[in-house]
Amino acid sequence: MSWFHRAILRLVLGIVERPRLTLVIAGVAFVAAGTLAATRLTISTDENELFSSHVPFFRNYLDYIGRFHENEAVYIIIEPKQSQPYPPLSRWTAAADAIDAAERRLTNYVDAVESHVDPNSLGESGLLYDDPEDLPAHEKQLADFVPLASLWGQPSFGDLVFGRTPVERAISKMGVQDPPQTNAAQFTGMFAGQLAATASTSSPIQVGGLVPDLIALSAKDPRVLGYSYVADATNPRNHLLLVQVYPHRDFTSLTAISRAVNAIRDAAEAAGAAFPEFDIGVTGRPTLEADQMETTDHDSHVTEAVALCTIFALLILFLRSVWLALASEISLLAGIGWTFGWATLAVGRLNILSIVFLIALIGIGMDYLVQILSRYRQEAARSRKPSVIWVNVFTHVALPINTACAGAAGAFLVATLTDFRGAAELGIIAGGGLFLCLVAGYTVLPALLVLLPPQIPLVPLARRRREHAPRPRAARWRLLLVPLWIIPLLGGLPWIHRTTFDSDLLKLQAQKLPSVKLVDKLQTWSAVVMSKNLESLRPVRDAALKSPLVDYTSSFLNAYDNRTALPGLTAKIPGLSSIQWGTPPDVTPVDLTAIAAKARALADKYSAQPGPDFSTAAHALNDLAAALEHPSDPAAVAKRLSLWQSMFVTELKSIVGDLTPPRPDIDAAPAPLRAHLRSDDGYWALYIVPKKNLWDRTDLREFETDIEARVAAVPGAPPVTGIASDIYHSTQSIQASFYTSAAYALTLIFILVLFDLGHIGHTLIAVGVLALGIPVLVELMGYFGIDWNFANFFGLPILIGAGHEYGVFMIHRYREALHDHRRGWTTWDTSDKALLLCALITSSSFGFFFGFAHHQGLKSLGEVMAVGTACIYLATILVVRPILMWLLNRQAAAGSPVPEQESRENPA
Repeated sequence: MSWFHRAILRLVLGIVERPRLTLVIAGVAFVAAGTLAATRLTISTDENELFSSHVPFFRNYLDYIGRFHENEAVYIIIEPKQSQPYPPLSRWTAAADAIDAAERRLTNYVDAVESHVDPNSLGESGLLYDDPEDLPAHEKQLADFVPLASLWGQPSFGDLVFGRTPVERAISKMGVQDPPQTNAAQFTGMFAGQLAATASTSSPIQVGGLVPDLIALSAKDPRVLGYSYVADATNPRNHLLLVQVYPHRDFTSLTAISRAVNAIRDAAEAAGAAFPEFDIGVTGRPTLEADQMETTDHDSHVTEAVALCTIFALLILFLRSVWLALASEISLLAGIGWTFGWATLAVGRLNILSIVFLIALIGIGMDYLVQILSRYRQEAARSRKPSVIWVNVFTHVALPINTACAGAAGAFLVATLTDFRGAAELGIIAGGGLFLCLVAGYTVLPALLVLLPPQIPLVPLARRRREHAPRPRAARWRLLLVPLWIIPLLGGLPWIHRTTFDSDLLKLQAQKLPSVKLVDKLQTWSAVVMSKNLESLRPVRDAALKSPLVDYTSSFLNAYDNRTALPGLTAKIPGLSSIQWGTPPDVTPVDLTAIAAKARALADKYSAQPGPDFSTAAHALNDLAAALEHPSDPAAVAKRLSLWQSMFVTELKSIVGDLTPPRPDIDAAPAPLRAHLRSDDGYWALYIVPKKNLWDRTDLREFETDIEARVAAVPGAPPVTGIASDIYHSTQSIQASFYTSAAYALTLIFILVLFDLGHIGHTLIAVGVLALGIPVLVELMGYFGIDWNFANFFGLPILIGAGHEYGVFMIHRYREALHDHRRGWTTWDTSDKALLLCALITSSSFGFFFGFAHHQGLKSLGEVMAVGTACIYLATILVVRPILMWLLNRQAAAGSPVPEQESRENPA
């Protein structure tokens, strides 16, 4: 017996002698840990803190999102219902405006809202910010304004015969049109109606009100009006209108982002109710985060509660004592409470991964208590003296539970050697928590059972004497069990290759969530290159555009390119160069009579034409004539008409002036547009947008590797970053971290087991249960089409840490039978039942994720852990146990002085 083992026994004797003091100290520690956690343990829901910022690609990404924030937007999607007629333009914009107004009222949850950029706010620079591919369409649209601009601009000598003022000339020229055109009648009716309202009311005169908004009138879709009108990525024939909402980000609460997103969702749905022709949905990264947080939080709480109840029932069934089951749960809860204090001191916070440490403690930490209780029940049937009972208990179970705990904790702790900070923090908390559960088994559990021992009948003295008599050897037929496992293991090897790694993060979410279904509709992927020198991005852009995988690029360089291309377009528009602008003469009271007369004449002409457009125009013209013929204040009416025509001419001039914009000036751009193109500290962004949906890992890899290679070939080019780069490299790095953690865990466990057993052969057998069990798990995954992913792959190092204990406990049972004639091993005894109970507890605890979780990542983790634990346990029972019992037979056959004895399991 080693000095460490003797120290443990002395500790146990001290606890047995002072159980009340032990429980007081444990209780004080529990309260202190709870108080510490309640006052100082924080919760961080920031996914950007799950990875190390020292890694170059992630540091670049953090720099990018620190300067450009559009990835942090909640996207409200306005989508037309397929069962109804396609909505008119006015309904699209009205729906977006209503949602915009509703979201802006959420000042407690929303920092900013972006529904559109008003084209009028761009002045004569509007075309500079358009997609270069859209310029030909704008050329055709603007060509339609040339006749109108010629009519309202500086008149030629011949035009003066139509009237002194632009208003009078416009009505006169419509009157000579023969035959009258329907589109001209539509414009004239609108024009006359607004002039009539200007003359007869005191309403403010502004563009979009009494003065027609010509851009809006000519718009064929919301994009022309500055709205984010995009093609559906899953069906390009369908279009969506987007409203971007930037929620207030509070990373110190599990529910803060959920409350913000739910408030945004509720406001959007309430505002959208007035537009039944649309479906209103919410998605985007914050929405996915919030929905994932709510789902995992709910799933974890349900699973933890069900696991504790199930374990309690299993303990009662196996230990046949409610009090023993309750004492184990109390001890486990003590360990969990101390773990909260440990988490506060060691890490200081919980992240969205480490909040699931409880299920690890429930599923794995309870194993050590089970081993203690199973042995306690056996020893308590032979003695009533607490010191004798507990010394005997820990003489046999201390070494295996110490090794098992150290291995499982080590499997968690090795995650600290990787760059995956989320897993590292979980490893620190869960690893330390497993040690604390073991401490509870050494302290709280013995103290409780010394103070309140269960009523366990003593084994009769006659039976104890019979235990020293030789017993038959274990039957050799048990070796027939070995092929029952080995043959399927070898036969299923081809299925291993069918198990691949699926890195699609979207598949880990609860698939029925609307935010998950909607995110595929958006093209939110892009690679980004940033530089303080805009011109240095030009060769980068040229290199990227040569890629067949790139759809388009977006940057302030487009503004310069558009300005260069526009002169060529203007030369193609007939009559544009002849337009001369001048200050229109004011309307005088004398002009009112002439304008009224020509309005009457045109109304009479339109009245003679068939069709509602002509009838409507005639009605508006008559209203205008009536307002001008007998005004109460002719001077005031003339002044208002002068202001109206001046604003109308200014608008026309601005529209035509878009074809000859000034030099691009980013500082003159509206704030949302400026924030997209240049950061506050002067960095320009070049967005490289893919053609394919990069949720597909293969497409993501092809796009990212191609773009990085092309950009790297540009001398002095900045690094590629953005959401595509971050997802590609972070998932690669996380995958590598899992492999690294598994390798570290296996190495550490081998060393720990070798240190415990001191025998290379026994160590290989103990660790060999992993080699026998985990391949069968992978074969089953291949057979049923289950892939590894970023949730269940984390189960691999946990399986290594938790699964090796079955081999360790089995080897210790073998050694006990080898060296203690009272512990012969021929039947299914207490240690075997304890091992079965451990397997049931671990499998069921994680397996409830599969049964109750909506989050697909947690379901897959529960599936792998439950099946993997079962595979390792069955490999232990069907292969390792028969072989060890056969070795015992060989020892006896070789003349070993140690007789094999039947287990002295309590018959009660």
